[in-house]
Amino acid sequence: MSNVAESSQPCVTCGCLMQKMTAIWLLGGFFCVQAEPAYAADNEATGKALTSAVTVKVSPDLKESMSLDLGNGVKMDLVLIRPGAFMMGDKDAKPVHKVVLMKPFYMGKFEVTQEQWQAVMGDNPSNFKDGADAGKRPVEKVSWEDINAKFLPKLAERIAKGLIPRLPTEAEWEYSCRAGTTGDYAGELDEMGWHNRNSGKTTHPVGQKKPNAWGLYDMHGNVWEWCSDWYGDYPANDVTDPAGASSGKFRAYRGGAWFYIDGGCRSAFRGWISPETRMYNIG
Repeated sequence: MSNVAESSQPCVTCGCLMQKMTAIWLLGGFFCVQAEPAYAADNEATGKALTSAVTVKVSPDLKESMSLDLGNGVKMDLVLIRPGAFMMGDKDAKPVHKVVLMKPFYMGKFEVTQEQWQAVMGDNPSNFKDGADAGKRPVEKVSWEDINAKFLPKLAERIAKGLIPRLPTEAEWEYSCRAGTTGDYAGELDEMGWHNRNSGKTTHPVGQKKPNAWGLYDMHGNVWEWCSDWYGDYPANDVTDPAGASSGKFRAYRGGAWFYIDGGCRSAFRGWISPETRMYNIG
């Protein structure tokens, strides 16, 4: 076995801005620790750890949270998401299959806000930008292409070297959203998200609802969140660190939005649309 097993690229997420960090696996210098417990998908096994736990080598220097300074007093808070395994999908998003994520990453604690986008880009394309609280509302009317070609490169210039901002994969997003849960939602939907029955037909400042068990807010509702993947069929077999289809016409988005019905806010619900699309319900 070689001294250095692998080095993962750091990353950050838009929608719930995700940031992945460098995890260099080095014998001696870094400790070998067990990932957070992974959970089985059937009702009888809810909350029980999978028998095949995921073990990876993770730097002990990784902090449980991180804050990025975007300038002018604007911060972006990130939460460490540890490696693990989960059952991805549900009765409608088929087939349900086991996913193993081997690399830790940082996920945005909140959806990317209008003031964060403004700090990085110098403009605000959002529809819901009136009122004193507009800056704390999620940015919307941003396309997948806007994020990848414009926002993320500029964000990379403002953060520490070694951190590479990117959108999360669908698997990373669902794993983070579920936070160890196996049902339709990571808790009570009305307590955790803004949807068509409680939003008043508008977005809301981030962080007003309850977080999930891993400290992430607005994973259900408020605005849809772009993922990095091309939309495609799920595999039938177990997979490790999946990145979605290799090509396609549509990009995936997740999480539901202020105007959408309950079922569209499920942890497993998948949406897809052309990557150049800008809408006032996708951020």
